[in-house]
Amino acid sequence: MFQLMRIVLVIGLLLFGSAGHGASLRIEGEQAWLKADGTPLSKVLRLFEQRGVEVLIDPSLDLDRITGEWENTTIDRLIAQLVRPHSYLLEWKHSDSPLGDLYQISSIRIFSDGNASAARPLSARSKTLDVVEGKGGVKYIRGEIMVGFKEGSTIRDLNRLLRKLDGTVIEVIDPPGIYRIRLNEGMSVEDAMAIANAHEGIDSSEPNLAFPRIGNEAVPNLGGGEGMNLNLQPGETAVAVLDSGLDPKYADSPLIRGTYDAIDPLADISDPTGHGTLTAMIASGAIVPFGGESNDSGVPVLAIRTFDENGMTSAATLMRALEFAANSGVKIVNMSWGSEVDSSFMETAMDFASQNGMSLFAAAGNEPTGQPIYPAGYESVIAVGGLNPDGTQWENSNYGDFVEIYAPAKAALDGKLYAGTSIASPYIAGQAARQKPVD
Repeated sequence: MFQLMRIVLVIGLLLFGSAGHGASLRIEGEQAWLKADGTPLSKVLRLFEQRGVEVLIDPSLDLDRITGEWENTTIDRLIAQLVRPHSYLLEWKHSDSPLGDLYQISSIRIFSDGNASAARPLSARSKTLDVVEGKGGVKYIRGEIMVGFKEGSTIRDLNRLLRKLDGTVIEVIDPPGIYRIRLNEGMSVEDAMAIANAHEGIDSSEPNLAFPRIGNEAVPNLGGGEGMNLNLQPGETAVAVLDSGLDPKYADSPLIRGTYDAIDPLADISDPTGHGTLTAMIASGAIVPFGGESNDSGVPVLAIRTFDENGMTSAATLMRALEFAANSGVKIVNMSWGSEVDSSFMETAMDFASQNGMSLFAAAGNEPTGQPIYPAGYESVIAVGGLNPDGTQWENSNYGDFVEIYAPAKAALDGKLYAGTSIASPYIAGQAARQKPVD
């Protein structure tokens, strides 16, 4: 089974706060080190959240300020002292990783006696990724890097790196064996990568790169097209559409095999931009692009939201989406997004997916530069360019040796006409699903 993602928590150190109310926390397995100087308990608990721990608390509870120092104390004992006289429950998780076993706390629930159900998340889940622009215009997620270790490295090598970075591992992507590390607010991504690259045992490092979806320009629809046909009966072979999500009103359609939000796995499916709904309906056959071929049968679609409300995603989010598709048994994937930034980690993940039987399709881009964008430019991915309804090449379609196939690039939805290679790509993915024999 293709398993890309395990969420983990290991040794970490993060400083937080301002003068007079600062706090620092370090976690190592079941042990913790905490220093606090008049810090509100809510801020101390957010240090756990920053390490990937779910924190739930009854909002009606009175919370004290925390002052003191705890060294090499069990997390169980630490939480008991911090939340007294209230009750608490801890949940733990054991995970494998390429460097060895990891045992970590996964959840803290704080409540009054007998009222555990009153606990609510301490912090609201973010609906957008924290994207920043670094040197050379490269976009990435603030305060995160991803590292891969050389063969023969161990947990000790990882722990030594984390101490140097004052960082925390918040995800392990395996395969290909990448550790996603969150940094403290005093450490820049560039400095952290320099430290990581100089660290013994490190094979490579990257920021947690951010990628934009490929947009489609909407213009008034002057007529034509067959509209949307939701009455098609889906076949057996499904397509996973990694995009901005799906309009919930289509979630119960027979053409939708399932949904998943890789930005916020606990959230119901949504589509802030409408782009994902369009690409999902094209892949299913419910919408036929102008110049495309209608079919008597539909294609079941697994709609995976991978882009936030600003139209951005991250390498880690994409890998999480790819893992979900693979573990759901879907062998065909459409990706209507792209960037000029070439990520070796993303290429490795795409290569692994292809080698394990997945067919990957991606939009070639809406700027006719002749230069590849990624993931379409990877050898393991089939790049799709755009055509006009009459079969001629769409003037804004990218081209070049990396583009393997061209397909209709204009389609209508809700009275508007859209144009883009992000239309051509799901159309080809849907056609591939009709031709692919069921395993």
